[in-house]
Amino acid sequence: MKIATFIIFIVCISPTHVVEATYYCSGTDDPCTQASTLFEPYARTENCKHDGVHSPCDRYITPRWYVTDNPILDQCPDLLSCGAVYPVWFNGSFPSVGDGITTEQLCKTGFSDCCSRTYDIQIKNCGTHYVYCLPALDACPERICFGTNGSCEYPTTTAPTTLKSKNVPSKTFNDLKSRYGLAIGSVVVLVLILIAVGGVVGLYIYKKKKHEREVSQSRIVLVEEESHQGTPRMEESNRAMTPVGGHSAPPYLNFQLSKSRQ
Repeated sequence: MKIATFIIFIVCISPTHVVEATYYCSGTDDPCTQASTLFEPYARTENCKHDGVHSPCDRYITPRWYVTDNPILDQCPDLLSCGAVYPVWFNGSFPSVGDGITTEQLCKTGFSDCCSRTYDIQIKNCGTHYVYCLPALDACPERICFGTNGSCEYPTTTAPTTLKSKNVPSKTFNDLKSRYGLAIGSVVVLVLILIAVGGVVGLYIYKKKKHEREVSQSRIVLVEEESHQGTPRMEESNRAMTPVGGHSAPPYLNFQLSKSRQ
C-alpha cells in the first residue's frame, strides 16, 4: 500500500509536457499597453503551407505578451498549416473585457488527433483586440496559428531557419532544461520502483510455489511410509489364519473326518 501511494505521488509531482506561460508573464504592468509585436508574424494563417526553406518555428520564441493583427486560430488546422509541420491552435474560450487575464489551452495538431500535446496560454481582451502570453514550444517545426487566411510571403531579408540564426533566451532554456531533467529523473525513479515491486512479487510467488511443492512431496512420502508399514501387518494376519501343520483344512475338520472313517 505504501509503495502504491509513493508511485502515485511521484506521478503527480512529475512535470508534464505542458509549458506554463504564466511563469514568464507575471507582473503588475497592463499587458494591453506592454505587449510586443508578434514574433515572426508572417505566414501564420491557416492557409499557409509549411515552407521547408524558411521553416519558421516557435521553439525559440521569447515567452511574453504579444499583440497580433489576426486573432489566434480557434479551430483544428491540418498538418503542414500555418507555415509549420505541426500547427498549434487555441482550444479555449475567448474572455470578455471584464474577465481580465485568463489562462487557456493551446493544442498541437498531431498525426493521430487534433490535440497530441498541450500548452498553457494567457489571454486578455483589451476591447479592440486580444493580447496573448505565448510560451516557447517544445520542438521544431511547431508554430502557433493566427487567422485563417492571409499572406504566406516571407520577408526577403529573412534567412532560412538554422540553429545558429536563433538566440535561445538563457532563462527559457535553463528553465525548460531543468523541467525535462526533473521529468526524466522522475521517470527513472518510477521505473526502478516498478522493477523493485515486480521483484518482490516474483520472489513471493516463487517461495509460495516452492512451499506448495514441499508440502506435496511430504504428503507423498507419508503415504508411502504408511503403505510400507501396512504390509507386515497383513502378512502376520495371513499367518494367523494358516492351518496348523500345513493342512489345507482346519484341525476340527480333520478330527471329524478321522472319526467317520473309524
